[in-house]
Amino acid sequence: MATKNKSNDLHDENLMDHDYDGIGELDNPPPLWIMAMFYITIGFSILYGAYYFWLKQGDHQDAEYAKRSEKHDEKFKLNQPSTGEVVLLTDAASIDEGKTIYKEMNCFACHGMNGEGNAIGPNLADEFWLHGCKIQDVVNVIKNGVPAKGMTPFKAQLSDDKIQKVSSYILSLKGSNPANAKAAQGEKCN
Repeated sequence: MATKNKSNDLHDENLMDHDYDGIGELDNPPPLWIMAMFYITIGFSILYGAYYFWLKQGDHQDAEYAKRSEKHDEKFKLNQPSTGEVVLLTDAASIDEGKTIYKEMNCFACHGMNGEGNAIGPNLADEFWLHGCKIQDVVNVIKNGVPAKGMTPFKAQLSDDKIQKVSSYILSLKGSNPANAKAAQGEKCN
């Protein structure tokens, strides 16, 4: 019985004056560690607001993203057109090596075995091109890719020499009219 009285005394001690339909409300305070976390969170939010909004020391997320993107692009030199003079290679050895690179890099998965194009990639064997039909244009597309169209950049996987050879091979396909060619896309090249 003694334990029952002790628990009732503790119960009566925490009982508040509120009484609704015979149900009493207990005043059970949260543990100290929860209250400490609560006050630390409030303090952090005040410091955060002061730093970013009132004192305007920090960048908002859009400005921070732009800065990080700039640093990333600068570090990896993304979307930088080739600066050196790129010459169309026409000798058979370079064209054959370009064809080998085309197959090794699985370009045929998107552009077909003979450059005819498929549901993913455009036709490379016709007179119509999406991103320019000069050697410099083709090199830049292979090197930097066209992420909006699903073309990945190959500058990390291929040297400039290999990119030039595969570009020359692709341009050698122009006008070859392979079977099952995809319909023309882009502007007509001269």
